[in-house]
Amino acid sequence: MQILAQDWQEWEMGDDARRKGATSISMILSMPAGTDPERLREAALDFAREEFANRSWVASLHVDRDHPHVHLTFARRDHDGRRFHPSRDDLFRYRQRFAAKLRDRGIEANATPARARGIDPKHEPIAAKKVREKGQVPRVDKSRAERARSFRDRGIPDPVNAVLANQRATVLTAYERSIAELSSSPSLADQAIAKSLEKFVASMPAPEPNSVRADRLARGERDAPSQPGRDGGVTPALDPVAAALARAKAMREQIEAGKSDLSAREQPQSGANAERPSGVSDRLRSLMDEASRSAPAPEPGKADDIMRQTQERDREQRERDRARDKDGPRR
Repeated sequence: MQILAQDWQEWEMGDDARRKGATSISMILSMPAGTDPERLREAALDFAREEFANRSWVASLHVDRDHPHVHLTFARRDHDGRRFHPSRDDLFRYRQRFAAKLRDRGIEANATPARARGIDPKHEPIAAKKVREKGQVPRVDKSRAERARSFRDRGIPDPVNAVLANQRATVLTAYERSIAELSSSPSLADQAIAKSLEKFVASMPAPEPNSVRADRLARGERDAPSQPGRDGGVTPALDPVAAALARAKAMREQIEAGKSDLSAREQPQSGANAERPSGVSDRLRSLMDEASRSAPAPEPGKADDIMRQTQERDREQRERDRARDKDGPRR
């Protein structure tokens, strides 16, 4: 590895083409304990061949800890002399593609954003995680715990609660719409996905700021809070979540009622089977539109906008990859 790094350094600094910054980027592809190391290695190599086909890279599987992981290092400059500065979207795309490679080999993996898993999306420093692994309390946790105690002593709700509640309401609304559409599908596979998604939504923890979590861990409480409403009520900061759940429930009941009425009308007709899928789809679409108009979700269309933006960034990324000069002049 050291010899390879030296070769890359000499190539990077050669011909007076000196550039600021590192000559390579390293990442760790890790999975929980019990994951098959060989299948993890195959997935990592397949991911690297596909994602870094035009640049030098090296990968190494490590099984020295309880969880297998692959160290992957790739050169910033590709074979055409163009430097690469990965953005947050690039890193998220890496997670998605690596998860797909794992699933292709029978390893269950997802690459969902933190907010989609009900977690405070604020970045957690790597150093803090390392300190926690040693059984110590990092400084960031101490400052967060002090912040949470300050709000609690003054009787003031943490403003982060409202932000997390709105984010959770948006996520739950998107999930419930997907559940409603999949549940109404004639496909058994879609209905099974809807059931699985329902269980996932039901198991999502209540929104909890990192400061509150740090204070809870400092007091020795390991269990995360349950979903809002299970402990006797919903706090005012979580009202958007309760509203989203109520709208989703009403939407699903309306869709089920529409399906029952449509089935009762078309059952006696012998020649209606050919037109049934179209009628169900039209009825479902009209019900979804009506429910959306009558009870708009917080930040409507945000999930669709994010998907469109991601697709647009992927398209722009592919165009930049095809360009002769990318993020800098040619060598």
